[in-house]
Amino acid sequence: MSDIKRAMNGDKQAFINIIEEHKIALYKVMKAILQNEDDVCDAMQETLIDIYENIHKLQKEKYFKTWATRIAINECYHIIRKQKINQDKIVKIQTETVAQEKENSSIEKTDIEIAISKLDKDLRVVVVMYYYNNLKVNDIAEVLQIPAGTVKSRLSRARESLFESLKQEEVSTSEK
Repeated sequence: MSDIKRAMNGDKQAFINIIEEHKIALYKVMKAILQNEDDVCDAMQETLIDIYENIHKLQKEKYFKTWATRIAINECYHIIRKQKINQDKIVKIQTETVAQEKENSSIEKTDIEIAISKLDKDLRVVVVMYYYNNLKVNDIAEVLQIPAGTVKSRLSRARESLFESLKQEEVSTSEK
């Protein structure tokens, strides 16, 4: 019997095992949406509580990752609505966070991480889910409740934007 099936039947250790296996993927999605580390921590805590309280409602264990990711995304959007943060403020927080992290951290973000953080939220979320969490286009579409074609077009626009951003970075670096 799988850990997910055992967790659905109330096994606490099995629940811990599946959370350990999926926590990084959930974190990356939340970070892509919220940017603010405190908000991400709040979202993670609420997401884990929701998953724990509702895992018995999961209909097919093979959909656990998609189901848990949808809960995480909903919690992120709940936090955004609760704080009444509009898109302009998210971009401002994102910019400040990148600058703060560079100042406070001995480990600087790579060019690609910086470029991803500058993408629009819709593009950033799809990129993180596809490349960092290895979700398939159809799974992303299901989680975000959008058509698969929209996911593909967002990935395409994100790739173009990242290419242009990194190309500009390369040109400005070579001019120094």
